[in-house]
Amino acid sequence: MISRLLVLILLMPGLAYAAETVDRTVLKHFESVFTEIAQNVKPTVVSIQAETTGGRFERRSHPGGPGPGPDVPRFSSGSGVIISPDGLILTNNHVVESARRLRVRLSDNTSYLAEIVGTDLYTDLALIKIKPKRPLPTAKLGDSNKVKVGQWAIAVGDPFGIARTFTVGFVSGLGRTGVGIARYENFIQTDAAINRGNSGGPLINIDGEVIGINTAIPSPGSGLGFAIPINMAREVAANLRRQGTFPRGYLGVAIQPVASEMAELLGLSQTSGVLVGNLLPDGPAGSAGIRTGDVIVGLDGKKVLDPTHLQRLIGWTPPGQPVSVDVIRGGKKMRMKVTLAKLPDTEPRPSRPQRTEEEVSPYGMNLENLTPDLASKNQLASSKGILVSGVKTGSRAYRDGIRPGMVLRQLTYKGKGPGRALVRVAIAALEDFEKALENIQKGENALVQVVRGTPRGERTFFLVMRSIRMQ
Repeated sequence: MISRLLVLILLMPGLAYAAETVDRTVLKHFESVFTEIAQNVKPTVVSIQAETTGGRFERRSHPGGPGPGPDVPRFSSGSGVIISPDGLILTNNHVVESARRLRVRLSDNTSYLAEIVGTDLYTDLALIKIKPKRPLPTAKLGDSNKVKVGQWAIAVGDPFGIARTFTVGFVSGLGRTGVGIARYENFIQTDAAINRGNSGGPLINIDGEVIGINTAIPSPGSGLGFAIPINMAREVAANLRRQGTFPRGYLGVAIQPVASEMAELLGLSQTSGVLVGNLLPDGPAGSAGIRTGDVIVGLDGKKVLDPTHLQRLIGWTPPGQPVSVDVIRGGKKMRMKVTLAKLPDTEPRPSRPQRTEEEVSPYGMNLENLTPDLASKNQLASSKGILVSGVKTGSRAYRDGIRPGMVLRQLTYKGKGPGRALVRVAIAALEDFEKALENIQKGENALVQVVRGTPRGERTFFLVMRSIRMQ
């Protein structure tokens, strides 16, 4: 830590002294800032012990043999931060989920049983409450919208059960997604040491304000930690306090990113927006006229950047509220009015003469007509489309992501006429596919709608077939 401060001081204008002549009073000043933050913040951080017989908890070792069985109590530890004098504590959902008993220990070692006020699986946040005998010190909540990369970041919590550990680092990144912890991810990344047990504790700035709730690490010792921005956590906590949950809007679509190779075939001038794969049963999107293959590019006048962005926009819109959705369909922009439903706890899933098999083409895949029997064996809702029965390893089909068991149901390509308008063709049989290939310019790409059967229903997505028709 001292070496970092020395480097910073030496680089400051007017303080470029030799290291051996740096006045220790400057270092003492930096030191006093951090000790003051520690003294002010630590009383607002609590240790949480959860007793459970299941759930995603940190299981402690069991000396002398294997761990306890499923009916034997298990204990896990986490952290939390006090946000009101009457005992409201903000923490992570994964710290308290499935707990049959929660015990909170304060900085003065007093201990209380806690009750869950509300939880939000989609952001991995929870609000719990104790009944203290006196008003409690509360954390000062900052503004995570003002956080910048390179600012100080201080993590406080109970790593490995070691109470109120204080570690210092920097904000390494903002708006991190794809971590796989929650549905709505917009994490602050930090290199301040975070370990198991830190979950639910605060991430602090140099002013002693909470800027995030520590939530995840990719792996122990990775040097990477992720925190939920406090502005997001504050809004979720307010809803949990009022009603024990956070009702969210629901559009009823399964979506995927728009790859750069897809943009032209979808009629887009740039790679942005999200591609609609499935329309989920009884969802408001289908009722409003949105179709599979549409690209959602805007919501209530805001440009949609990617799937994560759309999920946040929809998820933070109250159910029952009408929104305008801008889509691109076949190169044409359309606007539709959709009244959002309430996001369910578990999203629902969608529910000619035959020839034998097409020879392996230069593209590298075998195709056959889809019969009712094949549809049933592949867990498909209908026998529409043609089945990929084989793919040659290393072929272009293989590199494009085509795999056996996939069903091709639609092909989009650029036509041959004036202006080369986009052509979208339904594929019901091998003859339809062959006819479409004849109309595709040699060496050009095509966009294919792909369906896979799963135990929970059909899954629809899109792939680009590169140079599907050989020169």
